[in-house]
Amino acid sequence: MWAYWLLFLAPAGIAFSPIRFDKNVNYMLWAMVGLLGTLLIGLRYKVGGDWDSYLVYFALAQKGDMSTILIVGQGNASLYMFLNWAMAQLGLGIYAVNLVCGAIVMVGLVKFCQKQPMPWIALAVAMPYLVCCVAMGYTRQAAALGFLLWGLSILRKGNEHKFFGLILIGSLLHISLLVTLPLMVLTRDKILWRYYLLSGPLVAGLYYLFSTIDVLQYYAVIYEYTMTRESVGGAIRAYMNLLPVIVSFFFWDRIKRISPDLKIIKWMGITAILAIPLLSLSTTMVDRFSLYLMPLQIALWPRLIAIQRTKLSRSVWASIITVYYGLILFVWFNFAVTRDEWVPYRMWPFTSEPIYPALLPMF
Repeated sequence: MWAYWLLFLAPAGIAFSPIRFDKNVNYMLWAMVGLLGTLLIGLRYKVGGDWDSYLVYFALAQKGDMSTILIVGQGNASLYMFLNWAMAQLGLGIYAVNLVCGAIVMVGLVKFCQKQPMPWIALAVAMPYLVCCVAMGYTRQAAALGFLLWGLSILRKGNEHKFFGLILIGSLLHISLLVTLPLMVLTRDKILWRYYLLSGPLVAGLYYLFSTIDVLQYYAVIYEYTMTRESVGGAIRAYMNLLPVIVSFFFWDRIKRISPDLKIIKWMGITAILAIPLLSLSTTMVDRFSLYLMPLQIALWPRLIAIQRTKLSRSVWASIITVYYGLILFVWFNFAVTRDEWVPYRMWPFTSEPIYPALLPMF
């Protein structure tokens, strides 16, 4: 478990350090922590519940040509399959694929955290679940989430097209990311009429595209499969998104003053509330989409600290929140039903297959 605690304690320690670093040192610290996260995500070996599934993706990419892997991607994993194919052509293994995806997660996460009033606390909040669990378990959706975080870090009036582009790229890793596109209309006080005009052709175009390449039936199977599954920790993770929203109700007036992205946070908060009754329909479906609400935790907890009026109260809030996420990390990796898929942490080159494997690596 050393890797998980290192990822958590590094930003937490910097956040509570009495030393205030200058701009250059602070930049180096962010780069070092970002690199650390990328390496621990990318070079992990047999860590995460979907490890074997991603080896199947890589094996298919190795054996197929470009057209074959795009067909296998079915519009839901096209970019991920292309990445696997490219790394296989270069003679690299699954580690190279995971390094690229890990870098996407950490770049998006760092950019988003740096926009928060207490960026190192924001990063510490993200580590126990978003990085240690999601990024090391659900590679494709984690990378898609990285694009969302990156997009949210630049989403403001006049930048909607950049957010749109990042979400489209991320959707090629996991098509579910498209549900976050409506966030881009929340950057303005009034929704512009052109968004209404564009929404119809966009939906119709996507429907026609998916019908043409015959993937709607494929998605229907995924939907039916997901709706019938139960996610053991789905409810817990939904409530983790809800908790900062509830606490923020009591400080909403003060939060409004330091939140240029208030409308985005507000509607994501409303969605987190609506997710709770939907758990009765499918915990797995809610769990998968709740991943895209995790930025609420990263954004709201630091703001709840920043709005406190005294240094003492800010310190108390920061300590409580940090201990809370430390407990989440401790409980998850000691008592979770699926802990054995993450513990012990193993890493190349210490315990693994070679990074330059022969045909069909890791099999």
